[in-house]
Amino acid sequence: MQTAESNRKINKKSVIALAVCAALVLCIVLADFIKSRSEYSDTTIAMGTVVSIRLFGSDGETTATEIENNINETEKTLLSWREKNSDIERINASSGVAVSVSTETAEIINKALDVSRNCEGVFDITVGKLTKLWDFGGENQRVPTADEISKALETVSYSSVKVTDTTVLTADNQMLDLGAIGKGAACDRVKNYLDSANTDSAVISVGGSLLLYGNRSFNIGIVNPENDKESMGTLKLADTCVSTSGNYEKFFTQDNKTYHHILNAETGYPADSRLSSVTVVCESGVLSDALSTACYILGYHDSLALLKRYDAEAVFVFKDKTVRITDGIENKFTLTDESFVIAE
Repeated sequence: MQTAESNRKINKKSVIALAVCAALVLCIVLADFIKSRSEYSDTTIAMGTVVSIRLFGSDGETTATEIENNINETEKTLLSWREKNSDIERINASSGVAVSVSTETAEIINKALDVSRNCEGVFDITVGKLTKLWDFGGENQRVPTADEISKALETVSYSSVKVTDTTVLTADNQMLDLGAIGKGAACDRVKNYLDSANTDSAVISVGGSLLLYGNRSFNIGIVNPENDKESMGTLKLADTCVSTSGNYEKFFTQDNKTYHHILNAETGYPADSRLSSVTVVCESGVLSDALSTACYILGYHDSLALLKRYDAEAVFVFKDKTVRITDGIENKFTLTDESFVIAE
């Protein structure tokens, strides 16, 4: 027969055993939680470029799959003029006739047109006829004749594009090409998705455009234009978008002369500036992409007012290897290649 004292000893042992079990369960739960909040990375190909995904939070694999789906959808259903039945392909196929598009496509076009108005048209999404002539990166890249360029320029006019709610009207024979802002638009779409996902922070790279999501700071390398496998400097940034336009991205050489893909919409030829690249930091992916192109064409001094208008910052890398950084990110930039010099 057990005494009260022995019962107390048994109860005490039971309590200790239960506490140990609870602690073990808690450790297992915490381990699973920590594991679920860990880093997840993936690399794929989309929009004709390398897409790099780095996530911090739970459900990394599922989130990465959805990010890839969002990027592919941006290209295939919205912005690619090559994809049958995409919004842009339908607009181009019906030039001169109003076309109903998604709200997202209408917003993207409106942002691009706004940049065009404020950069005097050197950046223009109606350059489709021109880009098709040059065919940078394609099987038929070549220098068009002066007559071909002159004829294509007749179709270039951002002011001819009319957006009313979700209806887009272009002029007869106009052709839109949103290649200069497509990757930035993909970053914006991914950001909207991540707002509803279990992600604390992330870095998403779509070619020359980056989305930095969340409050975690990341060191972002700026490519050395003379060796695109290395960086010439870094920016420490968080919760923003970054886009770079450079003469090293797509180019070809004909008759001993090199031609890069950043076309000045006013001349029809590759922009002739003192710059090798421009990296723009901005809240919007579409705007950072559009502004990096516009600023490359405009050059450093003429870009400053444009950047200020959109509350954007930039790093300008010149062909003579000097570097200029706008005031808002000057303290976030670190030069890592001593062959470059920060201009005073």
